[in-house]
Amino acid sequence: MIIRTISGLLGGLIVIIVLIFNSTFPFLLNCAVSIVCMFATYEIFAAMGLNKIFRVVIPSLIFSALLPILGEGILWNGCWLLYSFFIFGFELLFDKALTFKDIASIYSMVLLITISLNFIVKLRDFGGVFSSFYILYALCISWMSDIGAYFAGTLLGRKKFCPEISPKKTIEGVFGGIAFSLFISIVICFFFEKFMFEAGVRVNFHYIIPISLIGSIFSIIGDLAFSAVKRGCHVKDFGTIIPGHGGVLDRFDSVVFVVPFVYFMVNFFNIMKV
Repeated sequence: MIIRTISGLLGGLIVIIVLIFNSTFPFLLNCAVSIVCMFATYEIFAAMGLNKIFRVVIPSLIFSALLPILGEGILWNGCWLLYSFFIFGFELLFDKALTFKDIASIYSMVLLITISLNFIVKLRDFGGVFSSFYILYALCISWMSDIGAYFAGTLLGRKKFCPEISPKKTIEGVFGGIAFSLFISIVICFFFEKFMFEAGVRVNFHYIIPISLIGSIFSIIGDLAFSAVKRGCHVKDFGTIIPGHGGVLDRFDSVVFVVPFVYFMVNFFNIMKV
């Protein structure tokens, strides 16, 4: 637990540093998301036992890194076309080492990871002066839900939640995660409102509370979905790069659905009162 806590704090510190430099060096965030996408993509290949097939791994890593760098413009659309043609027009037809299930799994997971995590960049681009707040808020919904579920499940967990997918998850942990995520989200909003925003800027808690609650549920579903992926690949964790947590994807699996959700919510609802 100590190692898990220390590595979690260090990871959070890295995120804060990136956000601090967001206004001065905005491309740093693009690069950070790009690196996360590459690590997550490689971990999927490793979990499937395909990480030695470099003719597929390397193009997939390059493709997964490009969206946060290029954005959703004509260049990335061209890269998507080339990658799709390579995967289905070449690998599926001529590479006998890969089955259709392998190809379909690779393609869907690479797209899911890359497009979903790129919403971190899109949230920054949409947020303007509130960009760092939006990103930190979205990440905290996910990660605080994980932390709350971990400790509540460890201390109070009795009833299993989805034992066939994730044996350690409990109903008590789920509710603890949702409650802790909501609490920290409210604390962050009060902190930004009091110390970070300009005078007169307020957070609309009528929107923040339901967004936080639903986002926490999305986080739990994302975590369970990737637990099912790990079970299907017969691995415990996606990697070992983050001590106490596993791989990069083990830390970002719950983010995959939350950040796009927050992006759509802040686009549709005015959560900031100026």
